[in-house]
Amino acid sequence: MSAPTTVTWVEEDSSLTVVSPGGFAGGITSENLLTQRFSRSPALADAALALGLVDKQGIGVDRMFREMVTLGHNPPLIREEAGPRIRTRLAGGEPVVPVMRLTTRLVPAARQRDVQVALVLHTLLHRPFVTAESLVPVLQRTIEETREALETTARCVIGGHPVIEPYKDVWLLSRPARKTVAPDLQRLAPLKRRKVLWYLAPGASEAPEVIRFWLANHDRVTSGDIAALAGMTTNGARSLLERHEGDLVERGEGQGRNAHFVRR
Repeated sequence: MSAPTTVTWVEEDSSLTVVSPGGFAGGITSENLLTQRFSRSPALADAALALGLVDKQGIGVDRMFREMVTLGHNPPLIREEAGPRIRTRLAGGEPVVPVMRLTTRLVPAARQRDVQVALVLHTLLHRPFVTAESLVPVLQRTIEETREALETTARCVIGGHPVIEPYKDVWLLSRPARKTVAPDLQRLAPLKRRKVLWYLAPGASEAPEVIRFWLANHDRVTSGDIAALAGMTTNGARSLLERHEGDLVERGEGQGRNAHFVRR
């Protein structure tokens, strides 16, 4: 007899953990469960659908991911363990209302239920920028499909403005989208404690991380780059880079409009 499924609710951190006997099947792994579908008992699944016991087959994982991130929480943790068994953990709590302001005001409204759009926005709330390559493991899709997901997200608007925008070779959360989540610095502070939009108006501990994040993907950084990422003025961004000259960066050879810094 196989071990029973266990369900654990922890009130202190509002987490639900489900441990089910048996491992992944049909080629599904924790790295592709958003895009792969497999039924151990297709006839039983079809019967449940025909009887109206389920709405549609194969949408449960998408729904978990979408609902968690649109409420401002982290995506579910779903992994296979020795046994074998599957552990699924959802850590929630009170919805993060500023994040919900963004995810529930998207136009067209149908995209509010799009798990790919939800994951793109979730990632940009926690990273200064994304590329199609960096989103491949997040969306669990091919590079071509990931580029399509970015273009789909770019066609979504909030308050009449695109929710994401291109900058050089990366994508940023647009300024109107950022303002929707955090209209002012006072309301930004509690979000930063959740690592949401931590890169805006960076403090002493955050500024080096913004610089490192850009230089991990590029061989040079300009004041314009930091201004775009951190929502700063160009002069403020230049001062920020100069403060880290000698430890993180050093001046490049360009002058004037070609002035830049490189990794030290």
